[in-house]
Amino acid sequence: MMRPFLLSLMMIGLIAQPLAAAEQALEVPLPGKRSIVRLGAIPNPATDSDREIAQILFDGLDKKDPALVSQAIGRLETSPDDKNVGGGRSAILWLARQWVRANGAIGDDAGQRPKLEQAYLDFFLADDGKHLKEYLQRKYRAADFTPDDPEFHLERVTFLDDLLLFNNPSRTQWDATDEVVRIIAELKPEVNRVIDLGAGFGYFSQRIAEALGPEAIVHAADTQETYVEQLRTFVDRYGIAGIRPVVSKADDILIKEPTDLVFIASLYHVLYAWSQPRERDAFMETLHKTLRNGGYLVILDNRDHDGVSLHNTFLNKEFAQAQLYHYGFELVKSEDLSPYRYILVLRKTAPESPRPPQFTAPKGAASIRVSDSNSVVHIGSLDSFDITSSGISAAKLMMKAISESDPEVARSAVRLYEAIIPNENFGGEYTALQWVAEYIAGTEEEKKALTKDPLAAEFLAYLAKDDFANLKFYVTRKYKLDKSKLSAEEAMDEKTREIGIIRRQSLEDFILFNNPRRENWEQSSRIMERLPLKPGDRVVDLGSGPGYFSFKFAERVGPSGTVHAMDTKDSHIEYIKELTAKWGVDNLVATVSATDGFEIPEPGTADMVFMCSLYHILYAVSSQAERDGMIASIIKALKPGGRFVIVDNGPVAEDTLPYHGPHIRQELITAQLEAYGFKLESTEQIIPQRYVMTFSHGADGN
Repeated sequence: MMRPFLLSLMMIGLIAQPLAAAEQALEVPLPGKRSIVRLGAIPNPATDSDREIAQILFDGLDKKDPALVSQAIGRLETSPDDKNVGGGRSAILWLARQWVRANGAIGDDAGQRPKLEQAYLDFFLADDGKHLKEYLQRKYRAADFTPDDPEFHLERVTFLDDLLLFNNPSRTQWDATDEVVRIIAELKPEVNRVIDLGAGFGYFSQRIAEALGPEAIVHAADTQETYVEQLRTFVDRYGIAGIRPVVSKADDILIKEPTDLVFIASLYHVLYAWSQPRERDAFMETLHKTLRNGGYLVILDNRDHDGVSLHNTFLNKEFAQAQLYHYGFELVKSEDLSPYRYILVLRKTAPESPRPPQFTAPKGAASIRVSDSNSVVHIGSLDSFDITSSGISAAKLMMKAISESDPEVARSAVRLYEAIIPNENFGGEYTALQWVAEYIAGTEEEKKALTKDPLAAEFLAYLAKDDFANLKFYVTRKYKLDKSKLSAEEAMDEKTREIGIIRRQSLEDFILFNNPRRENWEQSSRIMERLPLKPGDRVVDLGSGPGYFSFKFAERVGPSGTVHAMDTKDSHIEYIKELTAKWGVDNLVATVSATDGFEIPEPGTADMVFMCSLYHILYAVSSQAERDGMIASIIKALKPGGRFVIVDNGPVAEDTLPYHGPHIRQELITAQLEAYGFKLESTEQIIPQRYVMTFSHGADGN
């Protein structure tokens, strides 16, 4: 789950001019089979074992029974969450131990606590553990809790979850907290005014203020007002000196006085690989306005530790350095603090140009040229354009048109989409929604023309069945047109909530992939012309979605060939199966694959494995183990002389609208696949936003 500060950061509306970039291009080494960044899902699930422990702990707190609380402690100690570094178990364990000490089962040897730690302890354990019990109920359904207000429940459980995790006193075990604070303290006397950006509940703010001394001021800035207000309560109630809580904006830190140091913890990987370029430029612009010349920017972020990282996220520090150099920052210090964390200390050199960072790599290692502040890989949501006011207006018109079967309203939607597509959403869902609106507004002849292509007719049928139930669900959820739709079950039960999320994601896939207007902007026919396919071939369409290319492949290879459509989403595979049965397509076999690999009935027989709009996910979202497994499956499936073909999105010029949000530079794909034994045979740009790469496996392509 993406945290609120990070989500709001993505919504920056200001379009800033990029800062003046340094002239020198940097050759940054690439890490072979490993990726430079990962934005995986934060692993904080509520397992059956967690729920059992939570219920025992809840009962112990509720009954004031040290024996039950001690039983919960024993369960937590004997079932550590090794796969979830930095997860919630260590915080719950710490709080449970403090409760046992406070209730006389063992002596309290804590001594004088830091004030913020005492505030944390009191928040969760005061009033007979009121807030800890509330957390156990909302997170783990202890005592069969069911919320009265589902929307408030989700906001509240996120608040409690973040406070529990962010200010966890056990955090020092993996965060190298003391070392971070020591490095910042060494910058005295130059540093007295600090901004802790994305401060949350002040975990680092308090420690930095204390380390810098009584003259220091740390602005604890966060966009979440409830977090800032809670920190302000802690500061006032416990007399915590040196901290000034600030409700900031995503595009404005709202601190006007000159600042000596800006500290950013666990956030830069989001700026690098999730935020839209203009959003990141706007963010860096406001940072530059606040930070004095010669001031410091300190980045604390996550490392890839043998395939394991804190919260399943990391960013290769060399790429952070390269980008920040082009934003006008000079590297002062780079240090690995622990297996999971690194710190970068940089200085703003304006008006002078920064010295470029120096990178070293093993002889013969691949590298990539970084000549500006753009990220070399970007992962947003699948259709990661901003949800704009115009997009919401168009969505409302769509809902009215399909709900009332009103051609005039549909024509209004068509006109609005016509106006905003060139500026907001080239290649995204707008063109598909516009097509639906055109159908609703069309004459009988126009409707026949729009659905002449069988796949287009099925596209409409899928969205229109049950009075457009699928399309209504998608548009309502995507554009947040009706907040009352969330049920108590969806809010409380992770599996139920996940089903809702998967349904929306699957519909997003469907609308984007099988969009009847896809040929217009992708030039799919040009991609088909360049594929090494002939009658009788065996093809694996990996990440097939609902079969846009799968059916084209089936037609190309003919009855003597075979197409294996593979996707991790059951709904896509079921859709393909329904169409193959309906149309009598016997040479197309649809199968659900795993995230870490797949199998075909006859390994070593595939003439082509095809992957469209998926490699950027395999590169920057999948774990190392998942990627290793998937690549191994591809190699196993290919016959000697077979080809692995990748269609994906590249970065585009500033004045060119992307096909859709995500992109990955071809050099990253080539270097990674070469480390797996592949050889690049050819690459071709189909449109400015789209390329086709063809690989063989083995030194001689066999």
